[in-house]
Amino acid sequence: MHTTLPYNHAHDRAQLLARRHERDLHWAKERRRQHERENAEARALLATHPLRLARVTLGTAGAGLVVIGAAWAVALAVTAPGWQAAVDGAGAALALAVLLAFAISLGRLRARRAAARALLRSRDARLSHTQYHIHESVHSFIDARVDVVNTRQPVSA
Repeated sequence: MHTTLPYNHAHDRAQLLARRHERDLHWAKERRRQHERENAEARALLATHPLRLARVTLGTAGAGLVVIGAAWAVALAVTAPGWQAAVDGAGAALALAVLLAFAISLGRLRARRAAARALLRSRDARLSHTQYHIHESVHSFIDARVDVVNTRQPVSA
């Protein structure tokens, strides 16, 4: 006659705990990999010359100012003298908007570089913190797996 073993609550709890510790370990390892990726991106950003980073911004702003200047000159040539003050105002406002966008873009670039420097300064503390989590998670996971094995019911033949 085949008998079923009674439900083992301790074993079930031990397996749930082991799975939780395994998830914690995977999270800690992934967090470590993410820190390494962020550090590599920060190093690459700081290794790139600032003018090279600002090249697109400089080109866009320069092209925008050239187009605005050409349109401004054409508009002044074809408009009546009574409207030239309005054309001057619109041209000046557009040029000011391009220069303001250029300044904002350079400010963002500077902030990104400052954030990258701060990230690299905190590298050791961040990595030691994730290493601590990995170390704790590994030991918790091993202890939980031992509990899983120890709470198994022996199978009688």
